[in-house]
Amino acid sequence: MCIDIIDLERSDNMAKGTKIDNKKIAEVIASYALTNSYNATAKECGISDKTVKKIISNNPKEYEKKKEKFSDYCDRLIYKALGKLDKELNKNDIPINNLTTVIGTLYDKMRLANGESTENNKFEVNIKVVE
Repeated sequence: MCIDIIDLERSDNMAKGTKIDNKKIAEVIASYALTNSYNATAKECGISDKTVKKIISNNPKEYEKKKEKFSDYCDRLIYKALGKLDKELNKNDIPINNLTTVIGTLYDKMRLANGESTENNKFEVNIKVVE
């Protein structure tokens, strides 16, 4: 299966009206599963963001499979890293700032791998004025 992109905006690297082969489609789907960004995928694959969007919308099952595979792979790596971190916690010479950095990074990566936001906008402030 090839996608005809005659109607789509062309990138600098691709001539207008170029057919996209299965290998390029697979590359686009894999890239988009990692970046979740039409623009970043377009730059990485040398095609327009409109073409990326068309490929993803025409291949939703393949995209979901690739995204799930990536998420599972990330989960395995993160849990492996957490296991190693657990062993390292028994040592007394690890600075606390190193631990908090590792934990925060792993938490962010785990949420990103599952398609969740890492942004934390909710907070509470209790102020008590004592005179």
